Amino acid sequence: MTDQRFTELLGKRLAGEISPKELIELKELLSKSTVHRNEYENLTGYFNDEKSGTNNIDSVFEKIKQQIAVPEPKPVQNIERPVRREFINWYRIAAVIAFCICSFAVYYFFPDNSAGKNDITEWKVLQTPSGDKSKIILEDGTQVNLNSKTQLKYPASFSRKNREVHLNGEAFFDVKKDSEHPFIIHTKHMSIRVLGTAFDVKVYEDDSFIETTLVRGLIQITLNNKPAEKIILKPNQKFTLADKNNVNYTIVPLTYYNSRDSSSNSIMEISWLNDRLVFKNQTFVSIAREAERKYGVEIRFKDEKKKDYTFTGKFEKESIDELLNALRYIENFSYKKEGNIIYIY
Repeated sequence: MTDQRFTELLGKRLAGEISPKELIELKELLSKSTVHRNEYENLTGYFNDEKSGTNNIDSVFEKIKQQIAVPEPKPVQNIERPVRREFINWYRIAAVIAFCICSFAVYYFFPDNSAGKNDITEWKVLQTPSGDKSKIILEDGTQVNLNSKTQLKYPASFSRKNREVHLNGEAFFDVKKDSEHPFIIHTKHMSIRVLGTAFDVKVYEDDSFIETTLVRGLIQITLNNKPAEKIILKPNQKFTLADKNNVNYTIVPLTYYNSRDSSSNSIMEISWLNDRLVFKNQTFVSIAREAERKYGVEIRFKDEKKKDYTFTGKFEKESIDELLNALRYIENFSYKKEGNIIYIY
């Protein structure tokens, strides 16, 4: 529980969402563990654009202590009694702070679900068909962009302590900040707890992998088959689980189509938001899956060897025929259309 709590507090500290009580708790954890201190220093060093002094937890802690009003003891000749009174005052303050911290920890990690058992939650489902996209603003102000062939299950109103939704497919979330009501996305293989704001989740059932791409803020990922491990993703990083049935994952930087353009418009992982199909040294079979969702078609390979062809390209307003004809200039293959099905041979 200590490591889990430290991960939560560290994430909120980096996201700028930590409360004074939580900062005191984080200070205590850091003072007791060299491993925690090293991890804190490494991660805070990453965010070097923060104001000088905010990365020094000791100075922040001192400022918090100064905000606690403790009356100065009046000078008297008997030294022992004022010292004892001052000690008692600080002891009482420490006890109150400890109680607040414990109360918050119980509230945050062990929510009382008994009260909600009798609550009737009205769930809604938004389904985006193949070849289409949609956008929704949830009751709390969170904006969600849904890619094609995506289903989002969400409550009509967030009446519980956690704001929870269920996703199958791909969506980009811009979460409304509310530190008292964490936003949690449930998928078949993992859950994502939001400590920041803008990120993409890709969990299609017909893909062998799952991905989470973080543009800004912080998120915490928990794999369903490894619940004890909390994975924190930093800005401009991508989490990939290549095998859904495994627990081995990778965290790599985002992919930019144009290395000279570091803006969000050049991020390949979220190019679908601008209705673009962008790929770089990508296999034909993976491009086909993306094309199916963009154009609302089904692509079948009559020749299995063609699946391993690799391409690099950027397409936006082109039709599916224009896309395939452009790829044919690079590699030798033919295609045939029968209704909504395209055969590659």
